[in-house]
Amino acid sequence: MPVLCVVASVLLQAGVYGFVSGTLDSGYSLALSCAGFASAAVLFNAVLLVRRPRGAARGAARGAAVPGRAGRAPGLMLALNAVTAATFLSFYAGLTWVPATAATGVETAVGPVVLALFGLAGHAPRASGRGWCAAGLLVLLGVAVAHRITADAGLGPGLVAGLALVVVAGCGAPVIALLSVELGRRGVDPVYVTAHRFHLTYLLGGVLLLAVGGPGGDWAGRLPGTMLTGVLAVTLPLYWLQSGLQRTDPMVATVLLTTLPGATYLAECAFHGSFDAVALALICVLVAVAVGYVRASARAESGPAAARPPRTIRR
Repeated sequence: MPVLCVVASVLLQAGVYGFVSGTLDSGYSLALSCAGFASAAVLFNAVLLVRRPRGAARGAARGAAVPGRAGRAPGLMLALNAVTAATFLSFYAGLTWVPATAATGVETAVGPVVLALFGLAGHAPRASGRGWCAAGLLVLLGVAVAHRITADAGLGPGLVAGLALVVVAGCGAPVIALLSVELGRRGVDPVYVTAHRFHLTYLLGGVLLLAVGGPGGDWAGRLPGTMLTGVLAVTLPLYWLQSGLQRTDPMVATVLLTTLPGATYLAECAFHGSFDAVALALICVLVAVAVGYVRASARAESGPAAARPPRTIRR
């Protein structure tokens, strides 16, 4: 089920974000992102290489075309590479100055509103009244959570820069959702998308990593842990997310992603022992709004309106 893929991605990302929160400097943050995105390219290209001979043999036996050779949509893949690089590098750079829960709270809260604005401009399905209400509530709750968590830090230049980077990431996330829906509509395999959507991300991440002087410290000794963390935080959850995004309504998926800060906060509490009752209450309300919207959307899809043909993105 596509929605379950998105949920699984959220839970795994949140667990890893909560674990590394407060331990990242700029170098290690970029090293972690490069490790995760490069691992995704290597792993899923290897999967494609293993699958191709089998698919060719089956296709030859049936007189059919080789699976995976059609529907690659190079223009969309190039756009997805660019947006992915801008989104994730901004987010991981922002984690240097902003706690993981606050960063994910701001990033995910921005997404539904940006997606609704795209709908007004004709670049996405128009949001319903329920969608606008949910988007507005989620922005307010996300900002409230971020303010609560960062209140003791003071509004210094580092925090401002980090929040600005996180907002950039939040604006990129709904674009990724829209591109993924279009790739799904064209029948492009999520394995193929995951294998090729991160090339620009790890290349630019590597350039930025060299610019800041490398990961620093005992980077060789930390390399196995960095690779493992990158696979758990990026490679696996983003494949699940890609699979879900390509088969889910973009507003439903974007709203579901707003539960990421709540899960991240719980992981931070579990790993680091901190706890704030007000922040937890705000997060619970945010999760309730997101889950309520998803359930209402599922009921609407199963009703008479489900018989109407889906709207496509106006290009």
